Amino acid sequence: MTGSTRVTVEKVGFSGQRRGAVRITAGRFEAVDARFEASVSETVGVLLEAPEGAPSPAPPRSTWLRGTSFTGPFRRAVRLRGAESQALLEDLRFVGPVTAVGMDGGHTEVRRAGAEGGRGAAFSVVEGSLVLRDVRVLGHELAVSAMRAQRLEVRGLLSVGAERAGLGVVASRGVLLEDVVVRGSGSHGALQLTTSDVDVRRLHVEGAAEYGVVAVGGRLRLRDGTMVGVRSADGVTGDGLHLRQVRADVEGVVIRETTGACVLAAQNARVLLRDAELERCGQAALLVDTLATLDATGVEARDSGETVLAAMGEGDLRVDALHARGSRQGFIWAECTGATRVRLGRIRAEDRRGEEAACVERIAEPRTAPR
Repeated sequence: MTGSTRVTVEKVGFSGQRRGAVRITAGRFEAVDARFEASVSETVGVLLEAPEGAPSPAPPRSTWLRGTSFTGPFRRAVRLRGAESQALLEDLRFVGPVTAVGMDGGHTEVRRAGAEGGRGAAFSVVEGSLVLRDVRVLGHELAVSAMRAQRLEVRGLLSVGAERAGLGVVASRGVLLEDVVVRGSGSHGALQLTTSDVDVRRLHVEGAAEYGVVAVGGRLRLRDGTMVGVRSADGVTGDGLHLRQVRADVEGVVIRETTGACVLAAQNARVLLRDAELERCGQAALLVDTLATLDATGVEARDSGETVLAAMGEGDLRVDALHARGSRQGFIWAECTGATRVRLGRIRAEDRRGEEAACVERIAEPRTAPR
């Protein structure tokens, strides 16, 4: 398609194309209840891109697809290239494409879609804007991948069996993840966040490998998260929250059954943690390392595998309003070298072993003013 035309098709099938089915360089393409079938790999179902030699800015181009299916080994079922590309996708099904939607710039909104049987990221955005609502992804390398995204908004995502991670976000801003469920994610955890500004609300993670949420650099705000069954084959990692070089504000989390720490802050991370329930943490409920600061208030820790609190590498751990029950090797383990310290406020614990360490101190509770 070229020019400012508008083309609408309904109940039409596309199959057998060797390079691609629909290419839009200008104008608008609409498809309702259509079928796209790929018989060879490396093809594209619907492509939006500027023509060669187009003036800058290039003419706008857009597509609206509703009730449409893509089956077979498409390299990308829907691909957008350039800031002038826009797509609205509703009630779509992708079975077999390596990537369901791939974006290099532009804006896409996906409402109610399912993707399965692919090898790459199901939904991928680079330097563009992607909005997902009510999306399900079975398998794939990642359910969602974002790099230098200008906007990523995910409201209602189910990812099952991702090979690497449920979501991977790199150097992106304006990221909102809401009502996200990740089950059985692979070697990079459920959420992998790198140098990005991310808001997460109502996250549920089950059976993640290596990490529940790993955040390195940037900022993270997490509200209402549950992580259950974070495992690691070597027993070294397997952390619920793995936070490095990040500014993190976390509230209202439940983390259970980890082979590593339930919450790890390391490498100069600055972490605020409030209202957390931590149970059966393999190494420690709270662990601080390598110049990180972790300020935790309102924590209940039960049945820690080794210790409830751990500090080393000049980390600073401050804990107030903590209730701890059950720990195999004591309450606190601290490597008291350099500036490492643990500061304790209001504590209820059955086992106080480790509290006598040189770098552990009690915070004086404020005195009640006389009446």
